[in-house]
Amino acid sequence: MIKTQIIEQDKQPVAVILDYKEYLKYKEIEQDRDDYYSGVETKLKNKKWISHKDLKAKLGI
Repeated sequence: MIKTQIIEQDKQPVAVILDYKEYLKYKEIEQDRDDYYSGVETKLKNKKWISHKDLKAKLGI
């Protein structure tokens, strides 16, 4: 595993080097956050909701 390193220029951070597995973990967290906020936004825009159980019954699943 690669130790995380911060690259600085004029004492200001400009880049980060991190392990690829750690990068993938952060990307997954970012995607989960985006999905959550997309769901919240959709729920606010869409006033008519049906429960998962009722939807399955309606579709005959």
